[in-house]
Amino acid sequence: MAEIFFATNRDVKYETSKNSNNFGTRFNEGGPQMFRLGRTEVELKGDPLDDDAWEVGRTDLYSETLNSRQKGGAKLGSAAMFADLRQILKEKNRDVIIYIHGFANDFQNTAKRTAALEHLYGDSGKSAIVVAFSWPSNGKVFGSYNYHSDRDDASLSGVAMARTLMKLVEFLQHLRAEDRQVIIDAQREGRVPDEEELKQCNRSIHIVAHSMGNWALRHAVNRFAELNEGRIPRIVDHCFLMAADDDADSLREEHKLAKLLKLANYVHVYHARDDRALEVSDSTKGNPNRMGAHGPENLDLLDERVIAIDCQDVSGTSISHGRHQYYRLRKEVITDVVATLAGVPQDGRKNRVATRPGRSWRILDGKIV
Repeated sequence: MAEIFFATNRDVKYETSKNSNNFGTRFNEGGPQMFRLGRTEVELKGDPLDDDAWEVGRTDLYSETLNSRQKGGAKLGSAAMFADLRQILKEKNRDVIIYIHGFANDFQNTAKRTAALEHLYGDSGKSAIVVAFSWPSNGKVFGSYNYHSDRDDASLSGVAMARTLMKLVEFLQHLRAEDRQVIIDAQREGRVPDEEELKQCNRSIHIVAHSMGNWALRHAVNRFAELNEGRIPRIVDHCFLMAADDDADSLREEHKLAKLLKLANYVHVYHARDDRALEVSDSTKGNPNRMGAHGPENLDLLDERVIAIDCQDVSGTSISHGRHQYYRLRKEVITDVVATLAGVPQDGRKNRVATRPGRSWRILDGKIV
């Protein structure tokens, strides 16, 4: 049984639910900028690559109000969730991955895919906690209204995501300061810090954004910069842009996603030119030149910290997925992500070939090492 942490600016039906029906498809009643924090139980009952193998159970929201029965030491909202996260992170050396889902995901799908990523990406020798942001996608594929509605909702969710990111960053920076103090105290005591104490200082934050989640990330990063008065600390290690439903030039344009290069050490763009979902976005939704189809435009003009990974040979899953879900359903891609999280150099991996030395690679079908 996995316990998944999340933030959401969806409308709330109940504070607690046994089947995660807490959330609707519209914004929090206080507006799109308002978010709640919670945790949900997800159980694996089969192959982790199978959507139906994940079963969502009890979901609880952290309280934003104190009742008369609660003691003075009770914590509200983010303080309570971060206290729980702190306990887990202190017990084990774990990174934190922020997951932003794409188009047509209801809360149930978000919970299942968050649990799957924690299970699949957490095998890097340094396991990770995945914290999801669930924006109010309709959960419906068909009908152009649903696509355009989701796109609007994703962009309007930018301020809530930015505020969530600020709180998470503040928490992790405080945790790192605590870890550094442990080492300083050990040195003052004349002893060598043990292995666990040294490991704790190496925790990292990563981001995984899928499909329209990249459009949401664009607005989150820009609002994050505004809230910080233009200052963007480089607090993310690896940012994975998976099948990005955003413009191919987005990483070059300051008003689009270029600020991400100030936030993250490395940006990995996973793309596939036969991505059927992005072809539909291009031909029927008026969104040509998707970054998730052909990769970032003019890669040579981008910072060398931008890396392009061609997934055309490994994009196929079931027909209904439209060659768009390889980031969580193809073992070759999962293996590649895990290698990056584990610190394996980009060059020399046996499951890929260089298409532009030092800048871009193609993952090979069936090659898992």
